[in-house]
Amino acid sequence: MKRKPIAILAASLFAATAAAQQADDKTETTGSVTLGVRGIAANANDASKLNEYRDLDSGVAAGFELRRRSDTDYLNGYGENLGREDQYIDLNGGSYGNYKFRAYADYLRHNFGSGPGALTPYSGIGTTSLTATLPNSNVATWHQFDHAYKRRELGAMFELQKTSPWYTRAEYNEVTRKGVNVIAGANGTSPGNGFMDLPAPIDFTTRNYFAEGGYSGGRSHFAANVLYSTFDNGNDALRWQNGFFNGMDTTVLPPDNQMLRLAANGNVRRLPGDSTLAARLTYARLMNNVGVLQNTLSTGATNPATNPNEPNFRGDVRRTDFNISLASRPLAALDTRVFWNYYNETNHSTEMTFNPAVGSGLRLGSTDPRVNCANVAGTLCAAEMYHLKRNTYGAEAGYRVTSGNKVMTGFDYTHADRERVDFAHTDETKWFAEWKNTSLDALSGRIKYQYLARRSTFDENLGAIAANPMDLYVRRFDLANVNQNLVKLVLDASPFARFDIGFEAIFKRNNFSDTPLGRRDDTRQEYYASVAYGDPQSLRGIVYGDVEWVRYDATHRVGTGNPDPSTPPTTTTYNWDSQVKDRSWQVGAGLDWVPVSRLKVKSSALYGETRGTADFMVQPGGDPTPRPAITNFHNTRFTSFTVRGIYEATKEWEFTAGYAFERYRYSDIGYDNTKYVTTPVTTSSSYVTGQYSFQPYTANIVFGVAKYKF
Repeated sequence: MKRKPIAILAASLFAATAAAQQADDKTETTGSVTLGVRGIAANANDASKLNEYRDLDSGVAAGFELRRRSDTDYLNGYGENLGREDQYIDLNGGSYGNYKFRAYADYLRHNFGSGPGALTPYSGIGTTSLTATLPNSNVATWHQFDHAYKRRELGAMFELQKTSPWYTRAEYNEVTRKGVNVIAGANGTSPGNGFMDLPAPIDFTTRNYFAEGGYSGGRSHFAANVLYSTFDNGNDALRWQNGFFNGMDTTVLPPDNQMLRLAANGNVRRLPGDSTLAARLTYARLMNNVGVLQNTLSTGATNPATNPNEPNFRGDVRRTDFNISLASRPLAALDTRVFWNYYNETNHSTEMTFNPAVGSGLRLGSTDPRVNCANVAGTLCAAEMYHLKRNTYGAEAGYRVTSGNKVMTGFDYTHADRERVDFAHTDETKWFAEWKNTSLDALSGRIKYQYLARRSTFDENLGAIAANPMDLYVRRFDLANVNQNLVKLVLDASPFARFDIGFEAIFKRNNFSDTPLGRRDDTRQEYYASVAYGDPQSLRGIVYGDVEWVRYDATHRVGTGNPDPSTPPTTTTYNWDSQVKDRSWQVGAGLDWVPVSRLKVKSSALYGETRGTADFMVQPGGDPTPRPAITNFHNTRFTSFTVRGIYEATKEWEFTAGYAFERYRYSDIGYDNTKYVTTPVTTSSSYVTGQYSFQPYTANIVFGVAKYKF
């Protein structure tokens, strides 16, 4: 871990503020400087999960807080974990009525996996060329690597307010990510040919330039802004050894692109009926220019020509968003709102077609000339262009029956037209009703019911042009016809002083009754309860619990016979049902204790579980082969305990010491007892890195912090 000389920056900052305070006796500066040390004893084959989003290495870390105030200006500063890989620094301030500014830096290392689990047969990790001799089932000869990337975000903002009520603001933001991420590469031309886990290099930089100007007065606000964003990838493509074709394959990595967004928004208040009219218009354009692969690896380790109609793909996606709403209070007890939301996405990108030679291995095996890229002369491989236009109209109303009772209702309707092979048009209606009650001193609550109905137009000619006729009966659940019922209940109670109770419940069910094949039903239930009692100045405790259930039911069909799921089954073509259940629950407790005036003791404990199962049932008359249920479908257990004491030795000095314990257990059928290579070992074998099989850990952490306050 590379340490950074942040202490020099902090010392310079404090020296500058001290000098400013001497120059102006009316200036008040407060803050603190902290220095901490911690020791970690971790029991893990791979500590990446323990350190997934944080730097928990043993060592020291520093931090600071700064608050400076005068009659004319102010300055705030904050920093934590200085010198570590998850450090954060924020400085903001300004001159009252004249300007304000902010500058910040945020660092993060995202760890996915390292040794001993993250292994690959490839050499050249971190570069754009992965080479290997395949097949290779001797894992002892593989290479260990670090599946992780470092993320750094830098930003600054300046706003000029001196011309009030007019203002201008400019911002800059830069995000970089560097490291290695694992992606998948396909061997051959079908799932049966296997796949490869590829450690691909990451060298991403996103730069955002933002400017806004506007007017903010007592009755109105108007603003216009522009955002220009660029994404740069230091690597255009990844070359890797394909074990099936026995040659170097090419995977195109995310291309450079640019986005321009123009927006205007505003509102006018105090209109008749105590109304506020608000609107926003946004136009965005995403563009890139990418060279198209002229050749690609295929059968016999050859590189046949793809024969594109254009040498470059010019991406050009345009989006227009318009939202307008009128919120009114025509009566003292009545609130209303009407709105219209419009969204239009059009694709003006190059319409690419490819005409590879028949028998080159770059075409589909179908002989149906209506199928794009069929393996016959005269057909072209063409991509689908995506367009979307959506209009939403709605109205809401709330009526205060009494000072402590309010009822609300609302309705909205959405119509969408899109270019998509299955669902071209969608109509969606949503209605809700809600009651809020705050009339009782010891109890408040609200209950909400929502009903949603979605109806989509399915292309009945899909089966005639699809490579798989069974697609005629498949309804993808993101746009399939559905009836949704949702109920939400929230209660907060304080039966007596220093005693608080909270309860929340959510029930949601989606019924896809018109789906022959695909998801037929899903249900979600969530319940949360908490109880807190005591005086924070002496002794106060809290306990809480949360439980969630999710269930997905689906019907599928397998085989090459009649694709209609309503036809009688055979042992080779039949329907089968799946039922996936996810259950998660968590309980926790916290205790704050002040045994003496200068000592505070804070402790917390947490235990959580997730458990998933998948059941399978074959239609009577289908294949009689037993299919046992999966009982370890992403199962986890997490336990943590923390206790710390905070002692205020003097007005300036504060000391903290504590202990933390964490334990994480993980089991998933996809990763337990990982086989790095599928057997038997052939040119169609799949190769995985295996790092997710080494996630469990146990960690004991002791820490101490000294804080000096000024």
